[in-house]
Amino acid sequence: MKFEKIEKLFNQSKGVKSQIQKQLQETKDLKKYSEKKLKLIEEAQVFLQSVAQSTQEKLKFQIEDIVNLALESVFPDEYLFQMNFEVSRGKTEAELVFQDKRTGQTIDPMEASGGGVVDLTCFALRIAAFALESGTDNLIILDEPFKFISRDLQERAGEILKTLSKKMNLQILMVTHIPEFIEVADKVFEVKKNDKGISRVIERN
Repeated sequence: MKFEKIEKLFNQSKGVKSQIQKQLQETKDLKKYSEKKLKLIEEAQVFLQSVAQSTQEKLKFQIEDIVNLALESVFPDEYLFQMNFEVSRGKTEAELVFQDKRTGQTIDPMEASGGGVVDLTCFALRIAAFALESGTDNLIILDEPFKFISRDLQERAGEILKTLSKKMNLQILMVTHIPEFIEVADKVFEVKKNDKGISRVIERN
């Protein structure tokens, strides 16, 4: 009787051992699969980071090129624009930096040239954003641009409008009262009200 109990316990132990060995093998297989999957994920992350960095470099170059072209045309040898990408709280953020070319010091653009630097930079950033978009019409509408650029610099601002229009094959439709901007336009339409308060559009030569 004792022998039968011992034999039964032995067989049960063998079954438990077999089950444990099976589970152990499954765990090893799962570990191996997980390690392989983790390696693939890590390789994918490295690849994506490389692509993201390459894309950021291209964005940085293109945006800086357009903004600095505008700044150099209106404020020659005064300001340098840079865009730096930083990862903060798991998100990539762009920091816009302005430097004084003469001193190399970082400056506050709001305090430079009566706000004209900010005005011009915002315009150039809009043009850069337009250039990065695909499948859009080559038309941009400007309503009284460069309000904060001083009168003596408005002729240069008009020239940069013309330059960017040609360089980027961009049609600019602009509402303005500034003579220097009107002079660089290919076509000018003047809106006037008659005695009855009705607006008429007249094409100027």
